[in-house]
Amino acid sequence: MQTTSKQSTRRPRRNSDQWRNIVTRFENSGMKVKDFCRKENLARATFSKWRSQFSKEPLLPGFIELQPTNPAPPESESWSVQLDLPGGRHLRIQVGQ
Repeated sequence: MQTTSKQSTRRPRRNSDQWRNIVTRFENSGMKVKDFCRKENLARATFSKWRSQFSKEPLLPGFIELQPTNPAPPESESWSVQLDLPGGRHLRIQVGQ
């Protein structure tokens, strides 16, 4: 009797820290889930489960002090702030102009 061996298609087991890193890389990639999972050889269902799990975790409270890189003169009545967020998103606030 002859046996044939199939090459294992089983994906490696990952711990919570590894999945957190993967989800963070996805959020910073700007890619679609389907494309990211294909590129990283991830099962979409497993990736989505971990992504959902991390999104339910409460954010750590805290503030980050922002310092303007080009402060406007005190007499100016217009100003703007732009935050560059993960995934290629931007939050821009403008006053005046």
